[in-house]
Amino acid sequence: MNESSQNLIGWSAIIGGCIAVAGFISLMLLFTVGEPFGTINDVLSIPSGILLLPLVVGLYRLVADGYPLSGRVALLAGIAGFLTTITGSILLLTNRIDFTQSLLPGIGGFGLIGLWVLLSSIIALRSGALPRGLAWAGVLLAITPSLALLTVFRLESIANGLTGMAGQAGGFQMSLPLMVVFLLGFISYAGLPIWFILMGRLFLTDRLGLTMGTAVVS
Repeated sequence: MNESSQNLIGWSAIIGGCIAVAGFISLMLLFTVGEPFGTINDVLSIPSGILLLPLVVGLYRLVADGYPLSGRVALLAGIAGFLTTITGSILLLTNRIDFTQSLLPGIGGFGLIGLWVLLSSIIALRSGALPRGLAWAGVLLAITPSLALLTVFRLESIANGLTGMAGQAGGFQMSLPLMVVFLLGFISYAGLPIWFILMGRLFLTDRLGLTMGTAVVS
């Protein structure tokens, strides 16, 4: 991987991660203030997803040696995840789908992104392609989004929970299990953009060469 490619991946990941942080802040403001912060979150997810696509390819090139099948699965999951969230946001913003319908590409895309991070981090732990702290952070942050793929069959319940949290449904009370799921999801939603930024910094530093050398030796 040459220096120009590393710089492209690094800066796009940092900028995309920063935009994703702004999107998370907008989501929190939606639940406390209301619109237009939900719309802002949907808008920000588009450039964020586009900018993070190079990281998907770069991480694949970094960790896939020795684990070609798992690496390809992670690559496809990451690309599909970001493209799904981008498409869902565009359809929602152009009124082609409603809020409940948007949860399918939203949660499904988020789950695929989590699966990408989870698989890539596990491979990196086995190969030494990433610093162990960064790899473990990826694993821990990606578990909940990966499990979120199972919740696409409960979209109506999730929609009721989100609208209740946003103050759009009076008298809504969230059950404890649902509250735990939402809390873990928000932690991952907040933490993954930071992980993307840290990955971007890694691609911009000499430490990437050291980790690649360690992976080759191992």
